[in-house]
Amino acid sequence: MSNLLSFILLLSILVIAHEFGHYWVARRAGIRVLRFSVGFGPELIGFTRGPTRWSICAIPFGGFVKFAGDNPEEENEGATDEFLSKSVLARSAVVIAGPAMNYILAIVVYAGVLFFVGEETIRTTRLGEIEKDSVASTMGLQVDDVVKKVNGAPVTDWESFGRELSKVGAGKDFTVDVERGGQTVTIAGKTGATEGLDQAPLGVGPYTDPVIGYVKHSGPAWDGGLRRGDRVIEIGGTPVDRWSVMRDVIRENAGQELAIRWERDGSVKDGKIIPAATPMGEGAQADTVGQIGIQQAVEMKRIGAGAALVGGARRVAWITEQVVKFLPSIPVSLYKALFKGESMDSLGGPVRMAQLSGEAARWGADAFFNFLALISTQLAIFNLLPIPVLDGGHLALYAVEAVMRRPPSMKVRIVLHQIGFALLVLLLLSVTVMDVGRLFG
Repeated sequence: MSNLLSFILLLSILVIAHEFGHYWVARRAGIRVLRFSVGFGPELIGFTRGPTRWSICAIPFGGFVKFAGDNPEEENEGATDEFLSKSVLARSAVVIAGPAMNYILAIVVYAGVLFFVGEETIRTTRLGEIEKDSVASTMGLQVDDVVKKVNGAPVTDWESFGRELSKVGAGKDFTVDVERGGQTVTIAGKTGATEGLDQAPLGVGPYTDPVIGYVKHSGPAWDGGLRRGDRVIEIGGTPVDRWSVMRDVIRENAGQELAIRWERDGSVKDGKIIPAATPMGEGAQADTVGQIGIQQAVEMKRIGAGAALVGGARRVAWITEQVVKFLPSIPVSLYKALFKGESMDSLGGPVRMAQLSGEAARWGADAFFNFLALISTQLAIFNLLPIPVLDGGHLALYAVEAVMRRPPSMKVRIVLHQIGFALLVLLLLSVTVMDVGRLFG
């Protein structure tokens, strides 16, 4: 039920933003709007203002805006305030306004989270973990080394450390100056032949205290009594002096009861906890690890409204880049998932979205809004695909109309819309089958 309610809230916000974009630009273009509906089916609540009927309907999964004269199959009066009476440019602006509003919503929501919650920052350059057989371990870097320079450039925090590493190209020699035992040591290394570096390919992680930040409601940690701000000092008989030690013990003991000791407000508490077995990775990298539903406490740096907007725009731009790169692989991945049984956690449908929205809500308000912004960005991109019945399909037809100086024939439009509808139904059924498959393992 919590998943369903979170999903309905998420979808309602996305639909209202998307359809309001269409509505607002249509009104600016002088188009008469007959109805603005959130949901489908029988109307539950509604009122009429001017020519527009505003409705909330019984089926909350979607919504629409109805313009006067927007259906070429219906008899229209040819009035100047009808949709099809407007120029190609005006109609295109109305259509593109929906996805554009989803982009705006995503940027504003990300910016709001950054402004009110802050931006994560790691002020240390102390190494807390070294991956086995990594570039870092080959070089001779050690846990508790404090990085001072990369290729002679000073670094003062984890962000600047990563920034300097990212400047090292593929197949390049580089040096890292570290403080070790009160002395400065210069260590040389070389990147791989095909890629450069950041902290992850280098194979290092920062030292972080074992202090708990977010705790997922109804997760193993929450049920075991752990709360935000608690400092774990022992788990499964292993003393804990850093986050990575605790994380590794939890991962290696899925389904096993562990004794845990933590400190809260100067007093020590003891309890028991059973890490939930959680599938991770795909294919040859697939594994099951233990998780208890916690995130580490991180320092948040307050930023101004302008910087928050820039940060929100950057996040949306990065998500767009990743989604566009992913799109060409969807048909092949769907085939492998449906007919060869391969896992595809990166693609999901309504059931998966409901699960994830509920999961995000249990992590807290900022996690839910971050998820909302992510889905809003993906919705904008999906709607811009040149598939008939989607906004992108309408834009493609308007482009043809602009070139040919007349719209495609009714027969062509009907066939294209039938094809587009069939493709959408096929995609929806495919991802729903995958979602149900995940539910039953």
